[in-house]
Amino acid sequence: MTRQVAGQGVTSVTERLADASNILVMAPSFPDGAAGVCVDFLGGDDPAATSVLGLTYTQSPGKWAADYERDRGTPPADGTVISVGDWGAETEAEASQWTLEAVEHAGDLTALGVTLSQHLTTDEQSRRQRLCFDSLTALLQFVELERAFQFLHVVTGRVRSAGAVGHYHLDPEAHDEQTLETVRGLFDAVVEVDGNGDWTVTSQ
Repeated sequence: MTRQVAGQGVTSVTERLADASNILVMAPSFPDGAAGVCVDFLGGDDPAATSVLGLTYTQSPGKWAADYERDRGTPPADGTVISVGDWGAETEAEASQWTLEAVEHAGDLTALGVTLSQHLTTDEQSRRQRLCFDSLTALLQFVELERAFQFLHVVTGRVRSAGAVGHYHLDPEAHDEQTLETVRGLFDAVVEVDGNGDWTVTSQ
């Protein structure tokens, strides 16, 4: 059974999805298209008591960490960023309090899965880890849908087993309907964000 809820940010997206482990965020790829929803998922708790795991194809790990601190005002208690692709040497001061990892080859899902699993763990201090996967659209530029589906099936299972919550960005305008329907089936809920920043939640 599906349930749809619409909103504009008066109510936190995370409040609507308190029981979801894996959430698909469908939003345009233009800058900050889903920024508000992303920040809500990553910073629903006090950052000083939050464990954050970012996986990014779209920017350097230092830039990702700096954007988080800009939006939240402070680094998380525990922060890790995994970058996919060759971003060169990482020297940004903003990343000094973060653990930075890199997977050089974007199509190497084995290396990516191993690296992700090493950091996706149950926190010893009972902080619920929050994962941002940016983005599935980028992932699908490097691997075919079947391989991506199998990989994400494993990742979402590990997120659930770790008691974490993950959200995964995807640009619906970049994919055909068959791809969107295939990907949707992996997630507990879908958040669709339009060009005005309004969002609709569909949970199953």
